[in-house]
Amino acid sequence: MSCNLKFVVRGFLLALVAAFTATLAGLTLIISRTPFCRPPAPTPPPPTITLPRGTLPTWQVGLEEWARYRGQEYTLAGSGFLLGLGDEQAIGVTTAHSVSIGDIGHPLERIALRLVGQEQFVVECDTLYGRPGRPFTDENELWVDYVLLNIATPVDPKLVLEADPRGLPQPGERVALFSGLGDRKGGLQVMEGTVQSADEAAIWVLMDRMFDPGMMSGSPLLSQHTGKVAGMAVACSLHYKYLLIGAHPIGSLVRLAEAADGLYRLEEYRRE
Repeated sequence: MSCNLKFVVRGFLLALVAAFTATLAGLTLIISRTPFCRPPAPTPPPPTITLPRGTLPTWQVGLEEWARYRGQEYTLAGSGFLLGLGDEQAIGVTTAHSVSIGDIGHPLERIALRLVGQEQFVVECDTLYGRPGRPFTDENELWVDYVLLNIATPVDPKLVLEADPRGLPQPGERVALFSGLGDRKGGLQVMEGTVQSADEAAIWVLMDRMFDPGMMSGSPLLSQHTGKVAGMAVACSLHYKYLLIGAHPIGSLVRLAEAADGLYRLEEYRRE
């Protein structure tokens, strides 16, 4: 997803891809080798979910992600959200492909998260919460793509999402993507879909409608049954006239946070 939602585009002719990218303002496309115009697999039937029903937020919980490199101003890099870890602790969550961490010649100093339409940042972070992941290269291994941010200031509890205790949604389950970009007027932009597949490495969701997902990577994916966050948007795939969103499962993000081996200053971090 480069500095926006990276596409894993399956089944488009190169000419069609070129025409599509012209309308999507330079999104990065990765063309894979699946057959032309292959439709997605059949949607699984609704699952049995034993957890109590919850409610989805009626306010913005997806956040804009802004990055500042040394000697530069903040620029919009993608999306993110706040995740609660218990004991009133919260961390920031976004994708690894949206920023460049560990580049000696182009050091990243801060990552900030902001509600769309507002001038003040919700959080401004200069420290990683554990080591970051890396941009994904395999559509079946989306869990590698993540950045966790240490939050050193109080945040509005309404913006902190609780992880779905299952760790991931179930195939056939209805979910909602809360775009970090909102509707560009400060309001909600929520897209619904049905889970096609889900395991500990990747979630894929067939969306109800087509939309431009640019800069939405890092947005939270919430279960419509529990009302809790089930994953983080990382990739998208185009199948003929169908749009699928790929996500990093929330259970993996929680485990990575629990296994964090310390705090690392963004501008000082170097990959081994």
